[in-house]
Amino acid sequence: MKYIIALLTLGLASASFAQNYSDALRFSRTDIAGSARYVAMGGSFGALGGEISGISVNPGGIGVYRNSEFTFTAGFNNYDAETNFRGSSASDGRFNLNLPNFGYVGNYKINSNGWKSYSFGILHNRLSHFGSEQRAFGNSKNSTFVDDYVNQLNNKNASVAQASDYDNYPFGAAQAWNTVLIDTLTNQSTGLVDYIPYIFLFQADSSITGRSPRSVENIAQSRTIDTRGNQAETQFVFGGNFDDKLYLGASISIQTVNFERESSFSEEYTYGPNATAQDSHLVVSYQENTRLVSEGRGVNLKIGAIYKVTEQLRIGLSAQTPTVMSFDEVFIVDAQSQFADGSTRDAESIEASFGYRLRTPARVNASLAYLFMQRAALNVDYEYVNYSTSFFNDRNEFNNDYTPQNNGIEEFLTSAHHVRVGAECKINPFVIRAGYNYQGNPYSVNFTDADESRSTYSIGGGFRNKNFNFDVAMNWRNVALTEKFYDSADQTATIDERETNVVFTFGWRW
Repeated sequence: MKYIIALLTLGLASASFAQNYSDALRFSRTDIAGSARYVAMGGSFGALGGEISGISVNPGGIGVYRNSEFTFTAGFNNYDAETNFRGSSASDGRFNLNLPNFGYVGNYKINSNGWKSYSFGILHNRLSHFGSEQRAFGNSKNSTFVDDYVNQLNNKNASVAQASDYDNYPFGAAQAWNTVLIDTLTNQSTGLVDYIPYIFLFQADSSITGRSPRSVENIAQSRTIDTRGNQAETQFVFGGNFDDKLYLGASISIQTVNFERESSFSEEYTYGPNATAQDSHLVVSYQENTRLVSEGRGVNLKIGAIYKVTEQLRIGLSAQTPTVMSFDEVFIVDAQSQFADGSTRDAESIEASFGYRLRTPARVNASLAYLFMQRAALNVDYEYVNYSTSFFNDRNEFNNDYTPQNNGIEEFLTSAHHVRVGAECKINPFVIRAGYNYQGNPYSVNFTDADESRSTYSIGGGFRNKNFNFDVAMNWRNVALTEKFYDSADQTATIDERETNVVFTFGWRW
């Protein structure tokens, strides 16, 4: 049987399961994705301009164009993750093909009151991608995935009727109760009923359980997470060139998000003495599977300018409003336990559909570029983003209070400083490029276990003539993460992520 639940009727407890500060951060951060020239230079184009993906950083860059242009980019991404949990290591990965950029810029010459030309552009850039696979396993004796649900029921003083009711605890606790992973004991000092993981019941007091004492010798834990999807932006840009000194631009951008995460957490229990087929009351394994599908749409505005101080020196400044997004999500959870005699107990499959709004942070970017005899160029961007200004809100048809989530954003997220450096050297008809991109840690001191600063390195090159260019670029980064697989876990896992992107761009100018 499948339950279909609209979270409109479930209130805060269900909504808070789906959204938190990590979700706000996921849809607020961006990768270095776009044309090969942009990728090779670390996304650093705020003061150079004249680059189709660089317009997404500073729309004033469209004013630098002197010709019309069409570009198309294809590429692939390789992701690997090595996870260490409880002293055991596991590796997994994912390979993706993608189309990170295509776009058109039309340039029109004029000569009116100092204005030299104006340009209009339509471009599509991938902002981030979510393709990953992680696998981990380890052994424990006292800590179980079910502890989170036990703590939840005890903290809320839930009755047995409430614990078994999917309407009250649809995402975990009810599954664990109905698959006999949770039971109760009477607290001798208080006389109240306490919830306890069922696997520990038989070593608590055999006179209460009516069974022979059985100690848990080992809990073999395993987790897999598979994510897919991307966040992209379609941008409509207009700008102009004033007296070959000042380049202005503005844009409206439509963002789309497709995100899917499938996760599985399983445990296998070893007892002493070992369980046999006659021990029909002993649970020997538990598995819980979840699937989240999220689709979002959003809009923001950007303005920017580039000023040519001298023929060699340029400065740039741009700003992006917060992106206001609306999300629709479906969350599915199911669970199964197996007993020593081979029988199984299945929980009801829960499917919940709901929606919400998210406002991601504004961005401000300052840039400096220097051109060396029209043969080489260096650009440096500095970007400021305050992730703690992200904000969840409800939609009319899904009325929920997001105060706890927004308090969590303010507590755990903070402002971050991003630096991008890119260099280009022309050896006609070839070009070589290199770049570095640093994104500061978005987590505050209140979240001391996490440091998610990112350093990305890039190289590339290409061939250019008057009307055609072909460019290639590669970037790579390693990120070390520390994560708890469940809130009550007695140990954290370390995850070493390695990611490489290769992109190819074809461009035509006229």
